[in-house]
Amino acid sequence: MPSLRKRTTDSPLHMPSTSDALRLLGRVARLRCPHCGNGAVMKWTGAVLRRCQSCNFRFERSDENYFSGAMFFGLLMGEFFFAIVLLITIVSMWPNVPWDTMTWAIPAGVLLVMVFIIPISRVVWLTVDIFVRPVQPNELVG
Repeated sequence: MPSLRKRTTDSPLHMPSTSDALRLLGRVARLRCPHCGNGAVMKWTGAVLRRCQSCNFRFERSDENYFSGAMFFGLLMGEFFFAIVLLITIVSMWPNVPWDTMTWAIPAGVLLVMVFIIPISRVVWLTVDIFVRPVQPNELVG
C-alpha cells in the first residue's frame, strides 16, 4: 500500500494580523520571497523561480496548476488599471473627451500593461496564499 503524503495545500489556515499584511505587502512591492523577504521570486524574464535562494522555500506550493489562481489577480489588477486610466482620462479632458481615440488606445494600453501585470500576479497569488496558509517546515527542505 503506497504511503499517503500530506500535500502542502492541506496545511491549516491562519488568521493574519495587520502587521503580517503590511509586511507581506512590502515584499510584494519589491517582488521578494513572501516567506523571508530576501530572495527574488522571478527571473528577469518574468518566469517564477523554483525555490528562494535565501530560505529555500518552494514557490510552487502544490501541483503544476498552483499558479492558475494568479489569473484571478491578474484580471483584477488589469481591470483596476483600466478603470483608473479611464477615470483619469475622462476627468482630465472633460468636456472634450477624445472618445474615438479612447476606443482603441485604452484597450491597446491595457494589453501592453498586462504583459507586465501577469508575472506580478503570480507573486501576489503566492503572497496571498502565504498570508492565509503560513509556510510549513517541510516546504523549506530541498
